[in-house]
Amino acid sequence: MSTDSFRRQLVLALGRSTPAFHAPRVARPGRLRNLLAALARRTPAFTSQQPGSLPSADLHQDDSRVADLRKNDLAGAEPNNRALREADLVGVDLARANFAGVDLTGANLAGVDLRGADLTDVDLTGANLAGVDLRGADLTDVNLAGALLIGANLAGANLAGANLAGVDLTAANLRGVDLAGVDLGGVELAAANLTAADLTQADLTGAFLIGADLTGVDLAGVNLAGVDLRGVNLTGVNLTSADLREANLDRANLTGVNLCEANLYGAVLTSAKLAGARWDWATIWPPERAAEIWFRSAERPDQPGVYVVLPEAGGRDRPPVAVGPGT
Repeated sequence: MSTDSFRRQLVLALGRSTPAFHAPRVARPGRLRNLLAALARRTPAFTSQQPGSLPSADLHQDDSRVADLRKNDLAGAEPNNRALREADLVGVDLARANFAGVDLTGANLAGVDLRGADLTDVDLTGANLAGVDLRGADLTDVNLAGALLIGANLAGANLAGANLAGVDLTAANLRGVDLAGVDLGGVELAAANLTAADLTQADLTGAFLIGADLTGVDLAGVNLAGVDLRGVNLTGVNLTSADLREANLDRANLTGVNLCEANLYGAVLTSAKLAGARWDWATIWPPERAAEIWFRSAERPDQPGVYVVLPEAGGRDRPPVAVGPGT
């Protein structure tokens, strides 16, 4: 087959598979050469020598904003030090890929498989990572500022040193993730699964945790002042010395939590489940609930000075009781 014939076939095939590309009606050799050269410059996944071969492709480009690598396989690829700003990677298999140091600002990775990928020091500012699979991925020092991670699966991922400012992690799976010392201030974590996650010394100031599952998490000494914790599952959580001032715990499940030395002054406990919660004389309750909780509690025989909130008859918590002056 002649070179010109091969090029014509290649352009026609590419035109059928690439929506943004249309082959010219008159495919003269000069036009074909110019078109192929332009396409190679604008599409990093394309080369006239190895069409369709992405695992070994050069992903560097001058104008990366037009990058479109959809429906291709980059599993195990190493596009190190390449710029993929605003790249569209939807449908690409990126499992175990090495993206260390890559600029993926504003990239579209929705639903992409990134299991076990190396994303160390990657810039994902404003990227769309909704529904992405990041299980076991290394996200050390990654910049996720303003990124969208709704429904993302980060179980077992490493987020040490990650920048999560303004990140949306609604309904994300963060089970067992190490978030020790991570700044989660203002982060959207509604309905997120944080079961057994390590939040030691994490900053949750202003975080949105409505409906989140924090079962088994150690929140001793954590600052949760003013945090919206409506409907949060805190079953068995260690909240020793935690700052819960003005926190909204409406409908929260506080069954079996440790509230010794915790400060709940001004916290909203409407319809909260408190049965089994432990507290001591250093615990500060909201004034309107203090007397009720005192009368509902019994001292633990094995821990003098530590009290446990007893369930109501029938296993239901009683409604709030106002405690006024002189009561």
